[in-house]
Amino acid sequence: MGNIDWAFELGALVPSIGIGLLFWLVLRSILRADKHQREAERQAEREYIAAHPEAARFVRTGQTASAEKRKDATTVK
Repeated sequence: MGNIDWAFELGALVPSIGIGLLFWLVLRSILRADKHQREAERQAEREYIAAHPEAARFVRTGQTASAEKRKDATTVK
């Protein structure tokens, strides 16, 4: 009778372990997808800067061209 009790107790843990593994797999795939997306964005940014050197200052500083134009428009000459 003792061996049967352990089987039921272990069997009760199987769903929890299964859900835990499923959660881990989903979270791992989300984090890996995010990592690969960031790498792809960095690569695309490098390629864009290589093709458009004049845009490099906007990409690196986070400014937009319209912000630069507003800055130039407000500067007294």
